[in-house]
Amino acid sequence: MPRPPRTRPASRHAALFIDYAHLHARLTERLDAPADRAAACIREAARELRRYLADEDGIDTVRTVAYADFAALEARIGAEQDGLQHALYEAGIEPRFAPVSPGDDDLAAAMQFSVEATAFAHRRADVETIALMTGVRALRPLVQAIRKTGTHALVAALDPPASSSSSGEPHPRADDFMDVLRLLSDATRREVLPDDAEESGRREEAEEQPPAEHHERLDDEMLFRTLEVAEEHFGQYDEVYLTPLLRKLSDVLGERFDPKALVSGLEDAGAVRLEKRRGYPYDYTVLIVDRRHPDVQRMEEQFYDDAGRSRYERASAPSTADGYEEDAGYGPEADDDDVSDYEDAGYEEYDEGGPDRY
Repeated sequence: MPRPPRTRPASRHAALFIDYAHLHARLTERLDAPADRAAACIREAARELRRYLADEDGIDTVRTVAYADFAALEARIGAEQDGLQHALYEAGIEPRFAPVSPGDDDLAAAMQFSVEATAFAHRRADVETIALMTGVRALRPLVQAIRKTGTHALVAALDPPASSSSSGEPHPRADDFMDVLRLLSDATRREVLPDDAEESGRREEAEEQPPAEHHERLDDEMLFRTLEVAEEHFGQYDEVYLTPLLRKLSDVLGERFDPKALVSGLEDAGAVRLEKRRGYPYDYTVLIVDRRHPDVQRMEEQFYDDAGRSRYERASAPSTADGYEEDAGYGPEADDDDVSDYEDAGYEEYDEGGPDRY
């Protein structure tokens, strides 16, 4: 008797599967850093990808698994016994033993990684996105298998594939692939990627030049209040994703004020700047507060003095990947113009199994 089709529940869940052995090997080849630095980069990328999913539209990553023969890997790179696994546990990542035979180039681990990711997609009705993190594997068959279950597949890889292969075979939804190195912070990329350091240095040098002529005093008290709202709810982040900020401004300030107009006023005065970022599934906009602006500095003085907060609270705030805070301001959301397109796309129903736990 055929099983009835099932639909997605209201809550939104994702799972992350990491082709750890392969990714670690390829990162070690690429990075200008010791081999153990690759492990830290993988943890950072996984943390950022989970935060990326959480803040895009409230997608909670319910499971993160990494596949490798960790004992063999630790011996190869001279790491402390069980050190890699302990670090993964502390980062909320489940290490999964995947035996490696000499000369197999981690293919056994890749097969286990693929089989378990596909099985998870079939068994968990509440998971709408499977994220896959790998090195230079395209994972075409795995992406197609996951999508056949009605689950969205996202691949974070080194040098993501183009929209078609060399044979002309179209790649399924090439926009669902992202560069894993872009998940690393600017500081990490400067440290481990020599080619990235020069470009980042030029950008920072340009940003450090204070454009005093663009610093206009805020002539509207609501602009000052907008800065306070941004600081109260998103001040712990260097970059604030625009969509959640606009929603929070609407909630706090009410319908009398247009949040986009307020942000534009701050931008015109040089108190903030807006920058576009490439992202999944859409490009998005971030707001960056210019903390050299005199009115921004005045706001900070009053805000932290009045509220009794520490000025260093921003630097010590927990990652939203750990807490998935409701007001989290770090992580992309679709721009307003893109939201309707995303909602219209939807997810198809499918008829595989019941909501068994994997």
